[in-house]
Amino acid sequence: MPGFFKGQTTKTKTPKLPQCGKCGLYKNCISPKMEVTGSGTRKVLFVAEAPGEQEDRLGTQLIGEPGQLLRSTLEDIDVDIEDCSKTNSVICRPSSNKIEPYMISCCRPNLLQSISRIKPNVIVVLGKSALESLMFKEWKKDLGTIGRWVGWTIPSGQYNAWLCPTHHPSYLLKMHEDQQLMRIFKTHLKQAFKYESRPVKNYSLDKLRSQVEIITDPKQGGLRMKELLKKKGVLAFDYETNGLKPDTPEHKIVSCSFCLNGKDTFATMIDESNQLVLSRILRQSNLKKVASNLKFEERWTRAMFGHGVRGWVWDTMLASHCLDNRSHITSIKFQAFIHLGIPDYDSSIYPYLRSGSSNGINRIEQADKKELLMYNGLDSLLEYLVAKRQRKQFK
Repeated sequence: MPGFFKGQTTKTKTPKLPQCGKCGLYKNCISPKMEVTGSGTRKVLFVAEAPGEQEDRLGTQLIGEPGQLLRSTLEDIDVDIEDCSKTNSVICRPSSNKIEPYMISCCRPNLLQSISRIKPNVIVVLGKSALESLMFKEWKKDLGTIGRWVGWTIPSGQYNAWLCPTHHPSYLLKMHEDQQLMRIFKTHLKQAFKYESRPVKNYSLDKLRSQVEIITDPKQGGLRMKELLKKKGVLAFDYETNGLKPDTPEHKIVSCSFCLNGKDTFATMIDESNQLVLSRILRQSNLKKVASNLKFEERWTRAMFGHGVRGWVWDTMLASHCLDNRSHITSIKFQAFIHLGIPDYDSSIYPYLRSGSSNGINRIEQADKKELLMYNGLDSLLEYLVAKRQRKQFK
């Protein structure tokens, strides 16, 4: 498939107002404000959660029982953790050994400054607290459980590094070092070090935005859609509707976007003036259709036009479920982030998409049209790019 764009990366911006000390933890520990340790000869940074009793007493990270488990696992793959760098999401020991959200927030500038200084190629993220500290900007939605994230190799534009989340070794101890979990843990670590010398390849959201043509006038959108009828190839398309299900006369398709072969992406408002040409596109067999959760587009097409979609070839949601059957990983937003490094791009539109019930009417028509169409267009473009990545995974 054509249309594979190389992305650009950006460096982490260090906050101007560090809050170190505001949490008060430094007053009650032996090794306050613990510095990053390790020689750093390898460009891998381990980010754990917080110092435990032994770490606090000895002034270094990952030296207690969980740390020893991590070290022995790394030795099995010929890695000495002291050749890497290591730190925590909270760098002072919490007296209760419990990490609170405000502690992560206060300590985050320390972590960001360390990353900016060390410039690691790989960041091994150990546990949920470390994940929460690092993901604050690129993933603004609910993180869910750590199990949703373990094992991915995420090309982060914010840190210009590969983020490799996995379980904290303390979890493995709680699970009595279950052999299957230990094998998975070792596999995650081995995978992370494979990326140590690989440059980060992520997509620039700004560059992708520049590829989306926005058409607010439905009549102009109809003319643009007619051009698709003369072409052939792989067409990712996406609806934005005023509800989840087309079950009442008030429900309608508000906008639609298209991405043809990864090169031609546009989004337009939909009304009676361009519905006919949209119907023709959906019945065009020489345009092979891609969607994320195709049953949504199929159901709305049948309800609005009285026919189905011809030429389905890919559903990124079904494909992601076949590749990995974990829950809460199949959305195009999640797949675009873990595979392409695309950060949050829907926070301004998401509130308008919510309704009181599955049959309710949302507020999408109150959203800014240009913002809505940009969001819609990015969905189609990313559906195409994710589908291309998934096809490679399926070989």
